[in-house]
Amino acid sequence: MTKKDLFDGLNHIDEKIIEEAAEPVRIRKKSHKKLKKMAISTASIAAILTVAVLGTEVVRLGNRVNELESAKSDAGENTQKSNNAYAGVKSGDKLGEYILASNYEDLYYTVKSAQKKDKEMVEYDSVVITGGADDMAPSSGDMIENSVLSSEEASDYSTTNVMTDGVDESDVVKTDGKYIYMVEDGQISITDITDGKPGEEQKLRPDFESPSDSIEELYVNDGNMVIITNHLNDEENDETICYSYDITDPLKPQLIGRSSQDGYYSTSRKIGSIVYVFSNTSIQMPELMVKKAALNPNNLDKWVPKVDGEIINYDCIYIEDETNSGTVITSFNVDDPSTVIDTKCIMNGNDDVYVSNNAMYFYSMDWKRSRQITTISKMSFADGIMETGESTSVSGYLNDKFAINEINGYLYVLATDSDKETEVNSLHVFDGEMKETGVLNEIARGELVYAARFVGNYVYFITYKQTDPLFVADISNPSEPKLLGELEVSGFSEYLHIWDDTHVLGIGYGDSDRKTIKLTMFDVSDPAHPVEENQKIFDHEGYYCEAMNNYKAVLAEPQKNLIGFAVDKYYLFSYDSGKGFELMEDASLKFENERGYRGIYKDDDFYVAGNGEINYFQLTGKKS
Repeated sequence: MTKKDLFDGLNHIDEKIIEEAAEPVRIRKKSHKKLKKMAISTASIAAILTVAVLGTEVVRLGNRVNELESAKSDAGENTQKSNNAYAGVKSGDKLGEYILASNYEDLYYTVKSAQKKDKEMVEYDSVVITGGADDMAPSSGDMIENSVLSSEEASDYSTTNVMTDGVDESDVVKTDGKYIYMVEDGQISITDITDGKPGEEQKLRPDFESPSDSIEELYVNDGNMVIITNHLNDEENDETICYSYDITDPLKPQLIGRSSQDGYYSTSRKIGSIVYVFSNTSIQMPELMVKKAALNPNNLDKWVPKVDGEIINYDCIYIEDETNSGTVITSFNVDDPSTVIDTKCIMNGNDDVYVSNNAMYFYSMDWKRSRQITTISKMSFADGIMETGESTSVSGYLNDKFAINEINGYLYVLATDSDKETEVNSLHVFDGEMKETGVLNEIARGELVYAARFVGNYVYFITYKQTDPLFVADISNPSEPKLLGELEVSGFSEYLHIWDDTHVLGIGYGDSDRKTIKLTMFDVSDPAHPVEENQKIFDHEGYYCEAMNNYKAVLAEPQKNLIGFAVDKYYLFSYDSGKGFELMEDASLKFENERGYRGIYKDDDFYVAGNGEINYFQLTGKKS
């Protein structure tokens, strides 16, 4: 008998003791023979332990049995309340398909079912691997986000290229027009640009919980700076910690407060002074912890997700079957980060999320009866308070970051499905209650949606596989979306940006091998007959273009006539309908790395900032 067998036998005793202690009425009806049989079984296992393990192990495991026996007197106590539970704002009883937990026992069973399933899969994989299969690999998914860009037209300095107008997003580089704030090797570099050319620099390192903590992103706005970090605590569980600073004097930041939540940082949004933080958490139940022990108030903090060190109350947790991973969402005011306004935990397996001005849409693709189905659940919010809503589903999956968008209270979803032969796309429209009001099927059979953009009464999207066309659809009538026109072009765009009322900018590749970069300006003044007004294809020496996967890395500012992104160097273009795209060459824009660089302007000063360096030149006289 192995040591594992002994522990399994002991764990069986745990369950029997706890179950009988929790149900005294049923115990009285049982025969004395069964209780006697259980006592004999206990004695037998104890005897086996004596023979099988060292004396110290016998003493330790024997004490464990005694502890469990004595726990019977405490088994009937109420385990559904905790003095240190964080009580968020009570919301609806469901979030679409997710059900509000009525107690921690509901969460326990959800997690245990997932752990059992995972264990069975691991054991199955082990058998397969032992049998010689060596081509199995875990799958992974990227956090997908969607919406429309934002820029402050009246501003004389650039802002982060975001998804939803009016909804700010954190990034690795920010500016307030006077200083550049940059994530740099576990600290924040703050550089004075008041006089144009980079001047005095100050380094800020937060008072980390651990020297190994990492800074992910930051916000800067109205005299406040929020720094978002990842921390691995003593239990080796991930934790997201936000630090808020008063930067009235940017070179002397003053800490206002901090907030923390379980889980690895995923994304965040900021509307006004309210920040919403999303983290991905995984509940790891100790292997030998059985139900009664897990639900003991003294043990809840060992597995229930926490916010600011306090477990999340069960009436803020939404569950579904067989999952031990989920998303923790908190909200706080930058002026008082230590006071969490609201929190929710959704046991959704770390769904992707799209955030509009007043709602969060959590979505994920799963296989159901040999079909790809994407489920979308809506959670409304206002002033930090989150309110659950309904859910819906579409056939297929979302293949682009901007394939989902909310306009005037309606949600639009571009889905790509696969049948036995090929891919096919569809456009779905849902009202505020997540009921479908319109659908457009059979779009571009045999193609994949690679880039999309919703704006006003239209949606523009690029497909890729054979002919790589630009499609334009009219969505002015939510009950009857219709395809207006299409244009076949060479290459394909990975990112679309609304340049002005009649033009759409495309950034992508000029060939299927992705060895050339292609810029395209589409004239959509006649939506039924879009035209490729200009294009520019150029070679590069880089291995990766961050702009293709991260819209924050793109600078597209029509008011300043600037288009910029990094590959092997930072490419900065201007655009003219007659001359096309013209490269603004400057040796100072060259660098070694390819990730984390952002183009920033202030008046006629231009900066490429990232990875601890700032390159500078003046736009005056440089633009064509």
